[in-house]
Amino acid sequence: MCRNMKQRGFSLIMAIFLIVVLGGIAVFIGRVSTMQHQSSALDEEGAMAYQAARSGIEWGVYQAIVVSSCVASTSFTLPLIVPTTPVSTVNYTVTVTCTRTPATEGSTVINMYQITATAINAGVGRFFVERQLTATVTQ
Repeated sequence: MCRNMKQRGFSLIMAIFLIVVLGGIAVFIGRVSTMQHQSSALDEEGAMAYQAARSGIEWGVYQAIVVSSCVASTSFTLPLIVPTTPVSTVNYTVTVTCTRTPATEGSTVINMYQITATAINAGVGRFFVERQLTATVTQ
C-alpha cells in the first residue's frame, strides 16, 4: 500500500509537462509560418520595386539618347497591376536623375549620361521597399 501512495500524482505532472511542451512547439511553428509569409511578401515587393526602377532606367535612357534631354531630376509614379488581383494597383514612385558629362576624344565630343532610378513603394501599411539602379550610356 505504501508503494501506491508514492506513485500517485505522477501522471498529472507528466500531462502538464506535455501540454506545456506541445504548446511551445505550436507557438514556434506559428511564428515560423508567419515569418515565411512575411518574407515571401517582402520578396515580391522587392521584385516589383526592382522592375519599377528598371523601367525608370529605360525611361531615362530614352530621354537621354532619343530625345537628347538630360533632366537633372524627374519623379513620376508607375501604377503596377498585381497579377493576383487585377482590380487593385500597387503604386511605386520612381525618381530618375540624369547627369551629363561631355568628353572630348580627338575632335569628337562624346556625351556620357549617368542615369540613376530609385523606386519606392507608396502603399499604406505595406512593407517599405526601395531599389536603386544606375546605368551609364554614351551618345
